[in-house]
Amino acid sequence: MERSVSTTTILNVFKVFVFFQVALFFTLTRGYVISTSSFRLTLFVTVLVLTFLSPAHAEKDLSSFEFFLTILTSTSSFVISESPVIVILILTDSSLISNIQQRFERFLVNRSSSSSTSLVTSNNTRRYAECFWLNIGLVSNVLSELPPDVIYEIVNRLHTFRDFIAAAGVSRTWRSVCLSIGRRPQLPWLMLSETLSTDMRHFFSLCDNNRYQLQLSEVQGKRCWGSPHGWVVTLGPDYETHLLHLIKGVQIALPPLNTIRRLAATEEWFHLVHKFILLKDPSHKLSFLVIAIFGPVNRLAFARVAFDRGEGAALNRRGQDEWAIVTNPDNLIFNDVACFNDKIYAFCDNGKLVCLEIDALPEAKVQVIAPGPSEEEIDTLLKLYLVETSENLFGIFRYGLRNPLELRHGTTSFSVYKFDFRASAWKRVIDLEDLAVFVGDGNSWCIPTSTILCRSNCIYITDDNWEWQRYPGVAYGGHDVGVFNMAQTERVIQRLPFGKNNPLFYSRPIWVTPTLR
Repeated sequence: MERSVSTTTILNVFKVFVFFQVALFFTLTRGYVISTSSFRLTLFVTVLVLTFLSPAHAEKDLSSFEFFLTILTSTSSFVISESPVIVILILTDSSLISNIQQRFERFLVNRSSSSSTSLVTSNNTRRYAECFWLNIGLVSNVLSELPPDVIYEIVNRLHTFRDFIAAAGVSRTWRSVCLSIGRRPQLPWLMLSETLSTDMRHFFSLCDNNRYQLQLSEVQGKRCWGSPHGWVVTLGPDYETHLLHLIKGVQIALPPLNTIRRLAATEEWFHLVHKFILLKDPSHKLSFLVIAIFGPVNRLAFARVAFDRGEGAALNRRGQDEWAIVTNPDNLIFNDVACFNDKIYAFCDNGKLVCLEIDALPEAKVQVIAPGPSEEEIDTLLKLYLVETSENLFGIFRYGLRNPLELRHGTTSFSVYKFDFRASAWKRVIDLEDLAVFVGDGNSWCIPTSTILCRSNCIYITDDNWEWQRYPGVAYGGHDVGVFNMAQTERVIQRLPFGKNNPLFYSRPIWVTPTLR
């Protein structure tokens, strides 16, 4: 009886320990989460005490196998909590616990029977297993029963998408909270080049400098363009294009490229479209605008993709179920497109800013807003990007050297400008402050580093210069990947430690953003 009371008391103490850790979470400025050393130490010590006070230790005739399981149980919480994915999914998924529990108990019973152990030992083993699952179930209940406002504060401090996914798997309440804040900026991943003979795609996380794998048979053998919305645009050798959600695996077919192919008939399939840009349609919240910069003279086309097929079909607007070509009487060379304050802007020629009136009658047209900066050097200019924040519109100029012998490019520096709408002119910017910019194949976007763990005042780049990649079979370029620090006087490109990567003639690293939405 005393032992039962003692065990009950320890269980209550364990509850206090768990709630103490939750309270401690709010007092620490660094925003520690479940995988912190303090929480691991609490789990380790508490489970260690509970294990050796469990009913299995009431008897003195423990087998060596049972003693091994005792030690394993005592240390498991310390080991597995190194990964928040494992600790949350294992300790809080009730169906998984139930399934493992049955198999674990059956294994112990069979082990006892095969070893001709006594009935007493078998009962002790089962009591040990019950205590083991009682300890784990207690953690599960504590996490699952936290109020939504507490869960919100916890999830809002998670920095990696891996932790975010794990938190969403705790319970329905946790998932609901995760989805409610799912629109906040996420740190992009670098999706590396395709590896031949496998549909597993490698991703490099900037948050922890680790590589991860995701099965993506839908992108195998296709060129991809990234975006900050959780979707990528794919183009295959059959000239079919799709939107693909990286996490959900949902595919949306884009309109046939017949018109674009007719206007750029001499281009190979992987070189037909230079850039796909995915924007939220400012005129309809359930639609994407897919912008295509294509052909030898960088023409512009767009299509509308509705998530709600019924509502989208009723709109019947230009670009729905077709690629609408933007009229370009001045033969502007389009470089990039962005949406700022519900208007669509494009970066043309050597920095000219134009506004796209895609719903103008009788056809979509271009309105010139301002010329490019006059002081920019054109000789070494490689690429131009247009990046928006909630307050500003930035023009980014990427400079580099061409190496004809190796048929590749190398970035050397950047110039950044902010557009002054009152003066209708570009103004030079020497410091991006708390912004991190991501440019390359696909969307160009930036993230405030005040809300996410990332180096500020930096430009992260991938190799999006396909000038020499004209023919299939042999890959040229794809190696100009790294980060440029605006504050450094050396003005060099720092390489990212993503390991081995072999670009293909149609596949290079791109920036993507995994999201639950």
